Amino acid sequence: MTTMSRKDRRTRQADAAGNNNLSGLVLPEPFTGATVQKTFRITDVPTAQELTDVLEAWGVTTKDWGSGNTKEVSKFWKEIKENEAGLEVWQIKGNKSMPVRVTHVLRAKVTSADAHARRVYLFNTWQQYGDGRKRIRNGLLSEKLTLDEMPLVAHLHDVCQRAVTEEEMQRVVDSAVRIGPHRSAPEFDSSYVCPLTVVGEEFVDHTVEVEASKSYPGLMTVYHLYTVDIICEGLPTVDFNTLEFEHPDKDGKRKLKYIHAWVWLEWGMIQRYLFDGSEMKERKSKGSFASPEELETWLGQFDVDLDSWGRARKSLGGSNSSCWKSVEKLWNELESSQTQLERWGRNDGVPLLMRVVHVLQMKVTSGEAAHHQKFLFQVWHQSSNGQIRHVNRTMAKKLNTADLPFDAAKFEQAAKQEVKEQLSYLADVHIRLADQALPTEGSLENSGVNVTKVEFSDHRFDLEDSPSYKDMTTMYHLYTVEVQCTGLPTSDFASISFDDKKKPSAIGWRWTTWQETLDILHQRAQLLERREATMSDKIKELSNACQVCLEELNAPKKPPSDQMSMVKKKLEDMSVILQSDDKKEYIPGFSRLPPSMVSTLADRKGVSDDFLDGALLARQLADRISTVRVSEDQDEDMRNLSTSPREVEQQRANGGKSGFCSLFCGSPSVDVMSEFRK
Repeated sequence: MTTMSRKDRRTRQADAAGNNNLSGLVLPEPFTGATVQKTFRITDVPTAQELTDVLEAWGVTTKDWGSGNTKEVSKFWKEIKENEAGLEVWQIKGNKSMPVRVTHVLRAKVTSADAHARRVYLFNTWQQYGDGRKRIRNGLLSEKLTLDEMPLVAHLHDVCQRAVTEEEMQRVVDSAVRIGPHRSAPEFDSSYVCPLTVVGEEFVDHTVEVEASKSYPGLMTVYHLYTVDIICEGLPTVDFNTLEFEHPDKDGKRKLKYIHAWVWLEWGMIQRYLFDGSEMKERKSKGSFASPEELETWLGQFDVDLDSWGRARKSLGGSNSSCWKSVEKLWNELESSQTQLERWGRNDGVPLLMRVVHVLQMKVTSGEAAHHQKFLFQVWHQSSNGQIRHVNRTMAKKLNTADLPFDAAKFEQAAKQEVKEQLSYLADVHIRLADQALPTEGSLENSGVNVTKVEFSDHRFDLEDSPSYKDMTTMYHLYTVEVQCTGLPTSDFASISFDDKKKPSAIGWRWTTWQETLDILHQRAQLLERREATMSDKIKELSNACQVCLEELNAPKKPPSDQMSMVKKKLEDMSVILQSDDKKEYIPGFSRLPPSMVSTLADRKGVSDDFLDGALLARQLADRISTVRVSEDQDEDMRNLSTSPREVEQQRANGGKSGFCSLFCGSPSVDVMSEFRK
């Protein structure tokens, strides 16, 4: 599949939006595949009344416009007249026609050349109105665009210059400037010259948000949101404020509109603020995309490096270490109901892509092993090509999202299926697969391992940057069940499993306790630390060797040949890479998510709260019964110390009761768990 570069893809989308062309744009349902049926200009609606007639003719009732917090038709007419908004009629699915209000908004990541290299930008934390009122803003520089400035790419420099020097940043002042007691609003100074100059602009992305208008009830509003990096000269290196003034009134006076507070923040921290208050806009699952190409188009709206998907990850020296999974792989996951994709965001052009996976973790044990609090732990896995990798986890299985919501019966079915797939064919713990003699299902004897009990334990979640898909955050919902089996070996062993294509793989299993698993993971962490230290030493040696070679090449000799110059250039490039700050702390992408959003994501689990409450109550009751039984056993041992052997034998014959109890309470003992189930 041919992949268009991210920059070309987003530039093309922006051009299409500016030319009223919806093809190639990523639109939510039911607007996917919509086309522009008609566009209204001010010449088509020369008065507010004629605009009212047009809206009514297309099914939009305007009689309540202007009441409460809504705006009058004349306000919308003025937006059309001043080219701040447009009116279009879209043809959507089912051959339905829908009038929409269309606006274009610039989101600017203003920075300096030095700060841009460090991914540091200006963030507007609060605004103060000219009358002294104050509000929290927490946003980037934002500016409405006119239809005359479309398509944006063709007018990018002029738009950026206007947004910075004529609007929110037109007057730069100290960060202490604000309106308060004994502090009047600053006045407009006509002699002031803005010190900021736009020296560069870079188009980043274009997203589309569609929502029911709060100002104009019954009318859908389409927001075309363009993100642009604007590089300026003249910006203060410290936090500062700016003054924004109204346009001149009839007397030529310009009143203060806003005081804007600007702070320098890293982009990751800015994203944390921008994601706060996000809501899930749409969810994609099986059948949402007809093809991988359609999925790729949808993914283009996010800050995801699709250019790297399906390609090898480069390690030191340019060698291929491993590959990022492709868009086609993700599409296959969706179509097999192994995962879901969710689009989160606010209505300000900050979409977030979330991959959601539901995983069943199984604590597999047997009767004797359970007595010693041991369970199966997978320590290694060998594929049919002979490659062996360390695993160090319990048995696990991705759950089918088509089965949502999950319950005890679905967990039991999934656990039994996974045990059958992984433990039907057992082998010696030292087995290794050989290409010359790969086993087949027909050549192996069934183990007879049987699941006797599946009991739900708990639910938790884990957020991490996907190791398979670059720039994608994955939310894992993890469900733990305890699985009791018969027919399992009492010592460590291996098993042979087969995939859908009947290819075998070998799995190493170890009986372990929770304490032993912690020791295993701790040893693994120490091994990785030692490898990292060894790699760091090797990098330093390579760096020193490069420096020595460069010094020899720079020694005064005869003029170097073109080939020698090329070698020198490659050595210089490698030296820069080797001397880069390899101790820079890795900051995971999911850390940009605000706590409120993480909480909301975690709450969207695949089981109900009633199910979790019931499972918790069952565990508490089981623990209570276990405690009572232990106490009774201890009491019986104490009684046996003062009871003759004949009396003990008589009590056992009576079902464990004393003769007195059997006489008056001859009924069988009560099954507390059965009573609880009733």
